[in-house]
Amino acid sequence: MSEARSGNEELTIEVVCRHLPGIRFDDSHNPAGVVYEPVHLGIQKGNEVTGAVPGNRKTVIFRPAFKIGKQPDGSPNFLGPFAKGKPSERFFYLSWGVVDNAGHFAMFRRAKIHLNHLSWEPIRDAISSNRPIRVIIDMTDKKGGPLCASVRRDRADWQI
Repeated sequence: MSEARSGNEELTIEVVCRHLPGIRFDDSHNPAGVVYEPVHLGIQKGNEVTGAVPGNRKTVIFRPAFKIGKQPDGSPNFLGPFAKGKPSERFFYLSWGVVDNAGHFAMFRRAKIHLNHLSWEPIRDAISSNRPIRVIIDMTDKKGGPLCASVRRDRADWQI
């Protein structure tokens, strides 16, 4: 496969989330002094957050699958319910929230994991060998809270 043609090729990304910050988060940046508990981490699929697990786990693995198409400039285009953003700036979200007794997830932060640095070579290799591309992300920020905002290649260990 020299490059994906129709968006029918599928790539799985194995997202290894480690060093989660815990089940309680005291948001000192919030003027109201909000405390979030029990904190959970999930992945956004469409408009829903799925696979939410408690924030006190040592490691959590998500495996989103993306259809791979081709952008007009020839670069890869990540498609499907996990893909967010403009084609030239694709990413997916890892979302932090609180899960209530009825199991409802209420998001309070999320991390944007960028994909546009992935080129055709590792994508072709992963698809042809039927293995995922792996990324390892430390999910606690420098202040001990849930990692949020943009997570670019320099803040994640992409194993391609």
